Amino acid sequence: MGALGAVALGATTDVRPSDDLVLCPFRLATGVPCPFCGLTHSLVALGQGEIDESVRFSPIGPLVAVLAALAGWAVIGATRRGRRLRWPRPLLAFGTMVLALSWAFQLTQGATP
Repeated sequence: MGALGAVALGATTDVRPSDDLVLCPFRLATGVPCPFCGLTHSLVALGQGEIDESVRFSPIGPLVAVLAALAGWAVIGATRRGRRLRWPRPLLAFGTMVLALSWAFQLTQGATP
Protein backbone atom coordinates (compact mmCIF):
# COMPACT_ATOMS: atom_id res chain seq x y z
CA MET A 1 0.00 0.00 0.00
CA GLY A 2 3.03 2.26 0.32
CA ALA A 3 3.22 2.29 -3.47
CA LEU A 4 -0.22 3.85 -3.69
CA GLY A 5 0.80 6.36 -1.03
CA ALA A 6 3.71 7.50 -3.20
CA VAL A 7 1.36 7.87 -6.18
CA ALA A 8 -1.04 9.88 -3.98
CA LEU A 9 1.84 12.07 -2.78
CA GLY A 10 2.73 12.84 -6.37
CA ALA A 11 -0.89 13.57 -7.23
CA THR A 12 -1.42 15.97 -4.32
CA THR A 13 1.88 17.88 -4.23
CA ASP A 14 4.20 19.59 -6.67
CA VAL A 15 7.29 17.78 -5.35
CA ARG A 16 9.54 16.85 -8.28
CA PRO A 17 11.63 13.68 -8.08
CA SER A 18 15.32 14.25 -8.76
CA ASP A 19 18.11 12.01 -9.99
CA ASP A 20 20.36 13.59 -7.35
CA LEU A 21 18.36 12.33 -4.37
CA VAL A 22 19.13 8.72 -3.42
CA LEU A 23 16.68 7.18 -0.95
CA CYS A 24 17.73 3.52 -1.19
CA PRO A 25 19.57 2.33 1.95
CA PHE A 26 21.11 -0.60 0.06
CA ARG A 27 22.51 1.70 -2.62
CA LEU A 28 23.75 4.20 -0.05
CA ALA A 29 25.57 1.44 1.85
CA THR A 30 26.99 -0.50 -1.10
CA GLY A 31 26.96 1.83 -4.09
CA VAL A 32 25.05 -0.88 -5.99
CA PRO A 33 21.42 -0.32 -6.97
CA CYS A 34 18.76 -2.74 -5.75
CA PRO A 35 15.82 -3.99 -7.88
CA PHE A 36 13.63 -1.28 -6.36
CA CYS A 37 16.00 1.67 -6.92
CA GLY A 38 14.10 4.61 -8.37
CA LEU A 39 10.72 3.13 -7.49
CA THR A 40 9.66 5.90 -5.10
CA HIS A 41 10.69 8.55 -7.63
CA SER A 42 8.83 6.59 -10.32
CA LEU A 43 5.62 6.36 -8.33
CA VAL A 44 5.64 10.06 -7.40
CA ALA A 45 6.15 10.95 -11.08
CA LEU A 46 3.31 8.57 -12.01
CA GLY A 47 1.01 10.35 -9.56
CA GLN A 48 1.82 13.60 -11.35
CA GLY A 49 0.85 12.08 -14.67
CA GLU A 50 4.45 11.97 -15.93
CA ILE A 51 4.39 8.42 -17.29
CA ASP A 52 7.57 8.81 -19.35
CA GLU A 53 9.45 10.12 -16.30
CA SER A 54 7.97 7.33 -14.20
CA VAL A 55 9.33 4.69 -16.56
CA ARG A 56 12.70 6.49 -16.76
CA PHE A 57 13.12 6.35 -12.98
CA SER A 58 12.05 2.69 -12.81
CA PRO A 59 10.48 0.66 -15.59
CA ILE A 60 8.50 -1.38 -13.05
CA GLY A 61 6.94 1.71 -11.41
CA PRO A 62 3.62 1.72 -13.31
CA LEU A 63 3.39 -2.07 -12.99
CA VAL A 64 3.95 -1.88 -9.23
CA ALA A 65 1.20 0.76 -8.90
CA VAL A 66 -1.30 -1.41 -10.77
CA LEU A 67 -0.30 -4.54 -8.83
CA ALA A 68 -0.57 -2.70 -5.50
CA ALA A 69 -4.12 -1.62 -6.35
CA LEU A 70 -5.05 -5.16 -7.42
CA ALA A 71 -3.45 -6.67 -4.31
CA GLY A 72 -5.32 -4.23 -2.10
CA TRP A 73 -8.58 -5.14 -3.84
CA ALA A 74 -7.83 -8.87 -3.39
CA VAL A 75 -7.05 -8.42 0.32
CA ILE A 76 -10.24 -6.46 0.90
CA GLY A 77 -12.28 -9.09 -0.95
CA ALA A 78 -10.70 -11.99 0.96
CA THR A 79 -11.23 -10.20 4.27
CA ARG A 80 -14.89 -9.52 3.50
CA ARG A 81 -15.42 -13.19 2.65
CA GLY A 82 -13.53 -14.30 5.75
CA ARG A 83 -11.02 -16.29 3.72
CA ARG A 84 -7.25 -16.39 3.55
CA LEU A 85 -5.66 -14.87 0.50
CA ARG A 86 -3.58 -17.35 -1.48
CA TRP A 87 -1.18 -16.29 -4.21
CA PRO A 88 -0.98 -18.65 -7.22
CA ARG A 89 2.49 -20.06 -7.88
CA PRO A 90 2.64 -18.69 -11.44
CA LEU A 91 2.03 -15.20 -10.06
CA LEU A 92 4.88 -15.61 -7.57
CA ALA A 93 7.15 -16.89 -10.36
CA PHE A 94 6.19 -13.89 -12.52
CA GLY A 95 6.98 -11.51 -9.65
CA THR A 96 10.37 -13.11 -9.12
CA MET A 97 11.14 -12.80 -12.83
CA VAL A 98 10.12 -9.13 -12.88
CA LEU A 99 12.37 -8.41 -9.88
CA ALA A 100 15.30 -10.19 -11.52
CA LEU A 101 14.82 -8.22 -14.74
CA SER A 102 14.46 -4.98 -12.79
CA TRP A 103 17.71 -5.63 -10.94
CA ALA A 104 19.51 -6.44 -14.19
CA PHE A 105 18.20 -3.17 -15.65
CA GLN A 106 19.22 -1.18 -12.57
CA LEU A 107 22.73 -2.65 -12.68
CA THR A 108 23.14 -1.54 -16.30
CA GLN A 109 22.23 2.03 -15.35
CA GLY A 110 25.34 2.58 -13.24
CA ALA A 111 26.14 2.10 -9.61
CA THR A 112 27.19 5.54 -8.45
CA PRO A 113 24.92 6.83 -5.67
